[in-house]
Formats: sequence, C-alpha cells, structure tokens
Amino acid sequence: MVYVRAGAWRCGAQLLVVAVATAGLLAVPIFTASADRAIAPTVRGNGAGPGPGAALSFAGPDAEQNAMPFPAPARTGLAQAAVTAAERAAGGATEVAVAVLDREVGEMVVGTRGDTPVHTASLSKVVVAVDIVDRRRLDGLAVSAADVDLLRRALGASDDGAMNQLWGRFDGPGAASRVSRRAGLTATSKPSDPSQWGEMSMSATDTVRVWEYILEDLPAADRDLLISAMNAAPARAKDGFDQTFGLLAPVVDGPGGPGSVAKQGWMCCPTGHRYLHSAGAVGPEQRFVVALLTLTPRRSSGESARAEVTAIAAATVRALSLTGAALDGR
Repeated sequence: MVYVRAGAWRCGAQLLVVAVATAGLLAVPIFTASADRAIAPTVRGNGAGPGPGAALSFAGPDAEQNAMPFPAPARTGLAQAAVTAAERAAGGATEVAVAVLDREVGEMVVGTRGDTPVHTASLSKVVVAVDIVDRRRLDGLAVSAADVDLLRRALGASDDGAMNQLWGRFDGPGAASRVSRRAGLTATSKPSDPSQWGEMSMSATDTVRVWEYILEDLPAADRDLLISAMNAAPARAKDGFDQTFGLLAPVVDGPGGPGSVAKQGWMCCPTGHRYLHSAGAVGPEQRFVVALLTLTPRRSSGESARAEVTAIAAATVRALSLTGAALDGR
C-alpha cells in the first residue's frame, strides 16, 4: 500500500490521496477536510465509500491495520460565541471593541465597535515592530543589534523610552500607512500629533489582522523575534504598571489556563477616557487571535478597569471552549 500526502492549506485543510492495488483492482479514495465542511470520501473503483466519521478500510488480510480514521471537521462558530461573550461581559459605561479570528477554520467575527478606530496606547509598539522587521527584510533597512534590543524592550517590558527611540529613528509616524498596505488594514492611521505614538488610531479588526500577519505571513525568524519578545513580558512593565490583566491575567495565562501571548496597552486620558487594551493569540498552536480594546470613563479607577478587562477576557476565552481549571474556578 502506498500513502501519498500532498499539500497543506491555511486553516488546517489538507488533501490526502491513498492508492491501493489488490487483485488487479485500483481504488483511489480522495477526501478533503475544509474549514467549512467535511466531504465524505469518494472511492473510485468499487463505488462504495464510508460516511462521515467512519474509517477508511480496505479488504484483505491487513484490513484492520490499514484502517484510517476520517478526520472530524473543526468546530465552527466559536469566534462568534467569543465576541458575543465579550460584549455581554462589558459594563454599561465601558466601550469595548472586540474582534476574534479562528485561524483553524478561517472565521473572523467583529463586534459592534470592532471596526471603530481607537487610540492604541502601547499596541502601536507592535505596528512599529512589524514595520521595522519588514523594512529590514524588504528594503535593506539597517537595524543594529542595539535596535533589536530596543524592539524587545518595547514589546516585552513595554518600555516607553525604547519606543521613543524606535519611533524617532525609524519614522514611527509612517509605520501606520506602510503596515496598512502590507497587512491589508483599513482603519489604522498615524497620530494627529506625530510625537504621540500612543495616539495612533486602530480598530480591533485591524489589530487582529496585524497579529494574523505576524503569525502567518512573516518569515519564521521575524515572527519568532516578535513573539518571543512579547512572551517574555514581565508582570510589571518598565513604568511599574501591572501587565497581568486581560489575556495575560492568571485566569488565561497562568497555571490551569489555556495560555496566551499578548501585548497590553494602557493610557489616560485623551478624550476623557481610560484606555486599556489586551490583544494576542490564545490556545494551542495560537489558534485564536483576540483583540479587546476598551475605553472607560476617566472617573473610573485604573484597578476597576483592569478587573473588567480581565473579566471580559475570561468570558471570551471560556466561549472559545478553552476551559481549564482556572477558567472553571477550580
């Protein structure tokens, strides 16, 4: 028996071709498992094929050994459930912009405010980092080891001093338009005051698209640089702010949680609001990309805003079926 596996498509779809020759009979079953549906095998030669969830088997003395499980289709609808849960978990005075991408099945769901641009706070550091590694690779931009260290500090410890240097050295104000062209962003723009990188504007939808670009379009070396820098984020940022909220809260990223890699953002108080954001990839093989951007009234405390974003993140992740001891309250 000869097994030939060919092709690997985005979102986990694949094509498997199996050819078997026995007693002069050639049977070639072909099946696909796609993001949207599973197609029962078509068997050419004997006119019979198993139904969904059955095993592919072949007559002969080795039939049991040759049995192949038919892959179950990936569950759909999780992204929608997560967006709904996030919006329901937000308090009445909180504006939450949410978008969720299920990379395995290719489902992207955007909440009510998901396409509305908001100030990024430190999420702009991800945009600038993507711009720098892209231009280094595509345009020959000179990036020194010291610059890479600045990038790591900006993404991990959310070091504003490091970001200030990157912003000035690598044309930070132009990063929004350059990354928008490469990653297909539609609601991202530079700050009206070019010195205020935290006031770059971006939607939750575009935030998810930037993460998708990092995970699926960047070369491995560049992707690993950015992801490892964010994975190394300490509990307290350079300015002393506690980063363990939202997707980096223990309920998600601690013992018993599904795990995540994320960038956090916080700022007070342009437009009279506190800005508190959490965006990143969650779960095994970083299947889900989640953007949670929140604005609360300035009168609310920073601690209450942190607690609310964590509650929103926990509800979101629970809806993704990424339950664990922490999420289940054990």
